[in-house]
Amino acid sequence: MSRPHRGEQMILNIARMRYEDGLTQSEIAEEVGVSVATVSRHLKQAMDLGIVEIRVSARAFRNFDLERKLVRMFKLESAIVVASQKTPASTLRVLGKASNVALSEYLTTGAIIGVSNGLTVAAVAENMRRLRASELNVLTLIGGVGMAEEPSQTGQICRTLASRIGGKAWILPLPAVVESGEIASAFRNTQAYAEVFSQVDKMSVALIGIGAMTKDSSTLTHGHFSRELLSEVIENKAVGTICARFFDKDGRVIPTDIDARTISVSLEKLSTVPVKFGVAIGEEKAQAIKAAIRGGLINVLGTDTDTAEALLAD
Repeated sequence: MSRPHRGEQMILNIARMRYEDGLTQSEIAEEVGVSVATVSRHLKQAMDLGIVEIRVSARAFRNFDLERKLVRMFKLESAIVVASQKTPASTLRVLGKASNVALSEYLTTGAIIGVSNGLTVAAVAENMRRLRASELNVLTLIGGVGMAEEPSQTGQICRTLASRIGGKAWILPLPAVVESGEIASAFRNTQAYAEVFSQVDKMSVALIGIGAMTKDSSTLTHGHFSRELLSEVIENKAVGTICARFFDKDGRVIPTDIDARTISVSLEKLSTVPVKFGVAIGEEKAQAIKAAIRGGLINVLGTDTDTAEALLAD
């Protein structure tokens, strides 16, 4: 490895004195024999060269007051609330970083974690880091949703999360929704289905996204449902969806032809998982989130301040 040239060595030394030794710029200037302006310039160069990286902890974005209020009002086991950012993408990134810290607390050696599809779930998976726990298993809770290259596709989420935490990925190589209940039943009798879903009973954590019944919902924009079919479930009082299972205001599944054609974990089975970590942002999802809590479909919530305030408003 080549040594840094003299100019870079000076920058490196000044950066160490400032950020490792805690000296002020004036103290560094006196120690090195240069002006304060030179020290300031070298510190900026240290950042430009990547010698120094300043990161803001995810804790800095959390609103602990709103978290406590959500836990009290909805009797949640835990809540993560981050400050809403200027764009949804930025909010997802911050929520992903904050949620990974909370999620890691529930993952012990040998744990099995199930994941759904969705952009918010993908953000958490992308921001996970390797854990002290070992022999972790990640499995998909729904058949393939979306195009394979999309980061919000459940198989991709499963692979990403498993890679980040050093676990094994168990991917369901089947569609999420098929043409008929008979075809869905046949798929459920395959070895591929059995290999993944035989582990659902042993699952300790489920990381799930929550969809709302709005025109901009990913259920419409990325899902497998026509507007006509969605109109049917809305007429049947659907307020939200988890793993392509539609539920009413009390979190109860809506029995329709769509439900019979869906290949994913049932809401009844999901409700038995010890830790059901729901992640969702957007004020339009408030009704769906409340229904999921009422139905016992989530007991840990990750969201942003705008959504949290909408939940607490009623």
